[in-house]
Amino acid sequence: MDHPNIDLVRNLYGAFMAGDAERLRAAFDPDVRLDVSGFDPSAGSYEGVDAVLGYFFAADHMDDYQLEVVDMLASDERVAVIAKTSGRRGDSTIVNDYVQAIRLTDGKVVEIRNYNWDQRAIAEFMSVAASAR
Repeated sequence: MDHPNIDLVRNLYGAFMAGDAERLRAAFDPDVRLDVSGFDPSAGSYEGVDAVLGYFFAADHMDDYQLEVVDMLASDERVAVIAKTSGRRGDSTIVNDYVQAIRLTDGKVVEIRNYNWDQRAIAEFMSVAASAR
């Protein structure tokens, strides 16, 4: 049985993959915060809708981006997404497993935390690939 928070997050993942920033914007609290684990230049905290959307739709992430949601778990306040991404930059490729914890208040996304499985591999991928661009 689906949970309303899973339905909301599934819809947002669909919007992200379709490049629909406006649908995401409508679902984000104005003070939304994104924390990205890791050591690469894109790791860190992003505050506010424009900063979070800027991170999600940055042109420098990777080419041939693929996203596979493995599972979603929900409570009344949070959704945990277990997923796998892959992509390429030049000749360099990566596969990244991650968990994303999303906190919701009154149907709006107020906090997103990305926990990447192999943070070192991401940092190496981003730094090597960035120098090749």
